[in-house]
Amino acid sequence: MRQLMNIIEEKQITEVRLFIIDISGHPKFMIIPPENLEESMDGIGIDGSSIPGFTTVDTSDLIAKPDSESAVVSGNELIIFCDVYSENGCLFEGNPRTVLKKVVQEYAFLVKPELEFFLFHGLNPADKKGYMDDAGGLSLVTDVVNSISIPVERIHHENGPGQYEIEPLMAPAVKACDNIILLKDALRRKARKNQLTATFMPKPLKGEAGSGMHFHILLEKNGKDLFEDFEGTTQYFVGGLLSHARGITAVCSPVINSYKRLIPHFEAPVYITWGKGNRSTLVRIPLGGKLRIEYRAPDPSCNPYMALALMLGAGLDGMRRKIKPPPEMKENVFESHAHAGILPTTLEEALQEMEKDDLVSQVLGEHLVREFIKLKREEIRNYTAHISQWELDRYLEW
Repeated sequence: MRQLMNIIEEKQITEVRLFIIDISGHPKFMIIPPENLEESMDGIGIDGSSIPGFTTVDTSDLIAKPDSESAVVSGNELIIFCDVYSENGCLFEGNPRTVLKKVVQEYAFLVKPELEFFLFHGLNPADKKGYMDDAGGLSLVTDVVNSISIPVERIHHENGPGQYEIEPLMAPAVKACDNIILLKDALRRKARKNQLTATFMPKPLKGEAGSGMHFHILLEKNGKDLFEDFEGTTQYFVGGLLSHARGITAVCSPVINSYKRLIPHFEAPVYITWGKGNRSTLVRIPLGGKLRIEYRAPDPSCNPYMALALMLGAGLDGMRRKIKPPPEMKENVFESHAHAGILPTTLEEALQEMEKDDLVSQVLGEHLVREFIKLKREEIRNYTAHISQWELDRYLEW
């Protein structure tokens, strides 16, 4: 606590924001004056029934306790993520951040999510640049990264017009997800100040690649690298990921628009395959550097804590059961997929697969699974009842 108070004094912090992450991965927050931080460490009462995926009105009282190790300075404010407790003092099972903490208790996972997103001006991309081109949005993105002191490997313009990517450095699993939440929050706020929109919609533009959020994963235990080569542990981890790929897709690609990204020939994975250095596969073993596993299905609309918990849970299940992956795919998967399984093609299909995979409820718990499915089925109902401009254009004079 003394260290936090020193930071507040040295950085001239004027406010503290306390984050609680909802089931969709959105940060809900409270603002408190710095002088009240010490008192808040014992917990602040919140209304769980007003946070998506948490509780109902009859069991709404929850306690948010700041996790001091998560504190990050952003400009003149201090941001701290909260753990959430029930009134009986037990950790609340519906808090996505807590679920990930449970998964990583036995092993040390180092993770790097690649965050892709678009900058829009109104309904149009903010620029017409391409891959690694110089573009005006780069200064905005750089300012955001510098303002919250998240160490990054690289920042660049992506393939699509107005599309950018931030690659943070590897970090422990929970911290890596915290970094994604911080970056998305800061990008949204900075873009608004510049009359722009930072969108994490998976596929905002027809005919262009969508935005993914690939996760790179390293595994250690007692300081030992368990992914030294593609044998044993690494092989089984990949086998587990592939065997549960259909079951975890709903959480990794959680919105209707996600499935307009998961189509062939736009770099997004479709077929359940793996390969070394092959960007058309679902699981890729990148060439160069330490051996790591890259899972390419997730997109930036996902709740990173829930998605990563399922990825790690699937890999650990592969290790426990010694699940071997199919033979390596060495060709372009979109041209050589005859015997490969395929990811779900709609959100409804993904939910059905999620309900069939026992690992999902084992990792996330019954509460989160129930609330997630309920929320997504409502989204599908609303979408199905919506009359789109495409339908009006096509059928109005049928």
